[in-house]
Amino acid sequence: MNKKYYLPLFAATLFATGTFAAPELPPGDPYGVCTHVDAWEFKLAPQMFTQMKELSLKQVRTDFTWRAVNPKPGEWNFSRHDAVVDLAEKKGISLLPILTYDVAWASPAHRHLDAWGEYVRKTVSRYQRKLRAWEIFNEPNIGGFWNDTPSGKDYAKLLKRSYEEIKKIDPELTVVYGGVNGVPLPYIEESFQAGAGKWFDVMAVHPYSSKPEDMLETIAALKALMKKYGIDKPIYATEIGWSTMEQQKSFAPLLSEALKQVGIVPAETPLVITDVSTGTLARAEWQLPRFKERITIGLDELKNLDPARYPVLIPCIGERFEMKYFPDLVQYVRKGGTLLLMFGLPFYYDLQPDGKGGLREVKIENSAWPELHIGWEAFWTNKDVPFKEKTQKAAPGFTQCGEISFMPMGRFLHDRNLKPGDQFIPIIEATADRYHSAAAALYKLNSDLKGNVIVCPTMKFKRGVSEEELSELVSRTFLNAKEAGIDKLFFYQYRAIEENRHEPEDHFGIVHHDLQPKKAFYAWKLLSQLLPPQSKEFQLEQQTASLFHASWRRPDGKKIHAVWSAGEPVNARISGSSAPESILRHWGPKVQPAADQRYRIGGGPLFFCDVETLSIVPDSGVIQ
Repeated sequence: MNKKYYLPLFAATLFATGTFAAPELPPGDPYGVCTHVDAWEFKLAPQMFTQMKELSLKQVRTDFTWRAVNPKPGEWNFSRHDAVVDLAEKKGISLLPILTYDVAWASPAHRHLDAWGEYVRKTVSRYQRKLRAWEIFNEPNIGGFWNDTPSGKDYAKLLKRSYEEIKKIDPELTVVYGGVNGVPLPYIEESFQAGAGKWFDVMAVHPYSSKPEDMLETIAALKALMKKYGIDKPIYATEIGWSTMEQQKSFAPLLSEALKQVGIVPAETPLVITDVSTGTLARAEWQLPRFKERITIGLDELKNLDPARYPVLIPCIGERFEMKYFPDLVQYVRKGGTLLLMFGLPFYYDLQPDGKGGLREVKIENSAWPELHIGWEAFWTNKDVPFKEKTQKAAPGFTQCGEISFMPMGRFLHDRNLKPGDQFIPIIEATADRYHSAAAALYKLNSDLKGNVIVCPTMKFKRGVSEEELSELVSRTFLNAKEAGIDKLFFYQYRAIEENRHEPEDHFGIVHHDLQPKKAFYAWKLLSQLLPPQSKEFQLEQQTASLFHASWRRPDGKKIHAVWSAGEPVNARISGSSAPESILRHWGPKVQPAADQRYRIGGGPLFFCDVETLSIVPDSGVIQ
């Protein structure tokens, strides 16, 4: 029995001592949102929590970071979190706190479990009456958060210690697996092999993707993995969302022109990708020219790669590479091959064996670059280099490629490692006051190396969506999550920061920085009315490759249907067993019933309200 349901005398005593239990995460309620009310949104929390009532939103995920409550060894300060917890209780908001990250004197956290255990113990014991579920770490499979090479085995150790500390405080508290970025099955399985299945009550993932319908497959695969290890527990999606950043211009025209300048036509040329890059590259297809074909090879095949047959190679995405294969890359360029190096500073980290069957990152910075005659600098390598550039523009020879997005990185390319015969050709020029350099460049080599290296560190993976698209995706996210069997979903995030127009992280959110609603806010509001908690008989059917139909019965008995396209808009004849009470667009406006029963179905669900059955037949005809 939960302690908050004890006899009234005990309840009165708890209330008098200020420890009266707030509601747990509402059972059966799928709607949650992520915020940063513990940090930069602290002062806005009262307004945000009040505004959430309009959405019937009662669940908020937020950080309870270690460094925030334990700023110095032996010093603990919970004042801000006390205020957030008290405010949430007054506003009827249930919090899902995240115990996460590390502190300077105990980093990474998994190597300092006693210190981590103290943090967990002090934090959870303080709020145990009011906060009944605790998520253990945020995206531990991301090196920047984990502060070490990500390892499911190491995460299992941290999870175990957290679980044991929490259950000692109260066995009825809920322990949530740290929401991993994506649905990384190998990482999750490694943690299960280390026993993690015994040390959590709820599984959590962050199933980011290009479209919500991908969850149907990825969550099914997760469930299959959990079943393999005998784990039958609820699943939360503790983050998923899309950024409404200003659309970044694709690098494809710039890369096409750079390749053209070395005699390569992408449409007539195969592109070779190493097997360690294919998964990541899938997120960046829109940044690349269209090549004749894609060929994937293992790193151990690099030594035999013939640049005459395969003149373009992507050896890695981002800044990590197993440098034991680096001599093979140099040999490939020596023979005339062209490397595409994108998304950060390549070869910044060497991946070396960690002695446990995995790989660990070892920082080598720019030590390998001279071997390819390329070079970079930043403020920490050269005191005369600015922290970040103030302008970027297409360099001469690339201006015909169209407008570029301003994506400052503070990493600048130079020509100081060239040898006689080599050329340094800027693709994007970068300036800051008197400093002038390149943010992307072509190294056209004709010395002991006869190939080319194209370096684009400023490229970004993420592509923004429009506010219209976000409003469509919000509705579909919760509908697909329900079909996938996700018990709770915390949309990332509530409020957008909106400082840098090209920075993806600044534009996640269903309201603007000033709390003015985006269209997604109204889409959420309508869906929460049409699909309230405790709705029944939910079904989702895929009519065609892109056409989807969901239906359910509300608690008041009314049958609701939603129809949408996950691809290009399509036409369909839609008829019901009776005339619907109303037909609504995904953000609220009414639609007049079509006399010929033909409707244009786009990415935002069309809702047919209070009709028992619906017939949907694709129609290729033109709708006037």
